[in-house]
Amino acid sequence: MNKYFTLFLIVSFFLANFWASAFPYPFFSSSATLTVGQNQDINDKNEDEDFPALGSSNIKVVNLDWFDVMDTFFEKYVTVRVIDVNTKKQYYVKRTGGYNHADVEPIDAKNVDIFHSLYNYEWSWVRRPVWVEINGIFVAGSINGMPHGYALIDNGQGGHTCIHFLNSKTHGTKRVDESHQAAVQEAYNRRNEINSLNL
Repeated sequence: MNKYFTLFLIVSFFLANFWASAFPYPFFSSSATLTVGQNQDINDKNEDEDFPALGSSNIKVVNLDWFDVMDTFFEKYVTVRVIDVNTKKQYYVKRTGGYNHADVEPIDAKNVDIFHSLYNYEWSWVRRPVWVEINGIFVAGSINGMPHGYALIDNGQGGHTCIHFLNSKTHGTKRVDESHQAAVQEAYNRRNEINSLNL
């Protein structure tokens, strides 16, 4: 019995080493894996002259293209933090859909209340500049405050809202929305204000 078990271990070890040498990378990668070009876009954005030195407490906000990077980087069903640029209020949403931009829903009733308070507890299509934290990276974005369409999270809101990023489009007209893009640009222009927060 020990002889066969020892032989089994030796053969298994040999096959495992052979397999690891012949196939050093997995056959399948997750949808979260960014392409070389998408990684380069993020790296390029992080190499601006005003990027803080390592060890600095400063936070860098980047402005990333929706179709080139963000649609892949901001995966569906991932929870992110949203910071309103004007009030500095923070809340959490989950991406539940969207293809021309992100459809999102607050993760619970408490976060619905924070989100709703940005619009003085009135639902509105008005665009607001925000910073969206995804995997530790802060990205300039724009929200509206009008729940509509489907809802997947039982949070009392009813419907989802939208987060737009650089060059994203509406679902209906499939055009770049100038008001959203102006809010995205404002969030990026005011990026240094994020360092006044205790994040």
